[in-house]
Amino acid sequence: MSKVVVAIPKKYSNFMDEEVSLVKAIYNHSDIDVIVVKGGNSKTYLSRDVVKKLKESGARELVVMDLLKPRQYFNLLKELRANVLDRMHIILEIFVQHAGSREAQIQIELAKLRYELSIIKEAVRRAKMGELHGYLGGGEYGYEKYYTMAVRRVARLRREIEHLRKLREIRRRNREKLGYPHVAIVGYTCAGKTTLFNYITKNYKPVGPEPFTTLNPKASSACYNGVKLVFIDTVGFIRDLPPQLIEAFYATLEEIVYSDAIIVTVDASKRLSEVEASITSTNNLLESIGAHGKRAVIALNKIDLVTSNRVNEILEFLGSKLKLDLNNVVPISAAKGLNIGRLVEKVIEVLPK
Repeated sequence: MSKVVVAIPKKYSNFMDEEVSLVKAIYNHSDIDVIVVKGGNSKTYLSRDVVKKLKESGARELVVMDLLKPRQYFNLLKELRANVLDRMHIILEIFVQHAGSREAQIQIELAKLRYELSIIKEAVRRAKMGELHGYLGGGEYGYEKYYTMAVRRVARLRREIEHLRKLREIRRRNREKLGYPHVAIVGYTCAGKTTLFNYITKNYKPVGPEPFTTLNPKASSACYNGVKLVFIDTVGFIRDLPPQLIEAFYATLEEIVYSDAIIVTVDASKRLSEVEASITSTNNLLESIGAHGKRAVIALNKIDLVTSNRVNEILEFLGSKLKLDLNNVVPISAAKGLNIGRLVEKVIEVLPK
């Protein structure tokens, strides 16, 4: 067994490729071992047999693609004497890699600190019980001091985000005064949102195969058939996005809430189960931020990578299984510029009159 082990819960076994791709975005090598686990053990998340096997293998790094409770995190550290990361840590690390702006950095730091506060609380409790002296032992005073500093830092970051939120609101209102409808481009990470944004608005914002290339919303205008629209590129969604991240990024997600319509970008090159999961995850997140029920058009992207029969299969699936109105589904290729004009025309149709 390799030194880096990725434990994927059975509930995510149908999305193995996606989970592994998140890990590989951090570990730039393929020398990892993937194991499927049931999870749910209240003490260590992993079963005793799995923990024993990991100890015998000498694995130096364990990545659990689920959210670990503080108790489980510390028990795994104690049992394995190895570095332990969970799904939240991995997503945060990917965000750090793409955090180009100060706003993104603040939001990521806030999400990280809010997540770590519960872990620090557990560390304080264990330090008082004398369980952390030795391996990872910082002592009761050290942990309590760090906890106090973290709480103060969280309060400061919240104030900074609120300030940035007000600045973003001013910019949005200035655009709205011009009378241009706002269209947010949303969807799963790596679905091609920024490529679509670039094609429509003639921009050259960075794109890439890595998840979460876009962390800050970008706005730019475009004119189609005499109608001027403001298009907004947004941060990508993912299945079971941790709530700490949703709260930290709400200031930027507000751009979706206040838009007049949305384009939901879907990757047509994925399996049907992944297409369904991406649409479901997008709808769930839109509902959580108060944007559910927005006038929407679905852009079935990357049709240049599949056959026409495959496109028809997906359309039939969307209509029969997900009960979507196929009149508002437009197959496109953002990379090749296929059907983009038709997509924008459909967006103009669904805009409030």
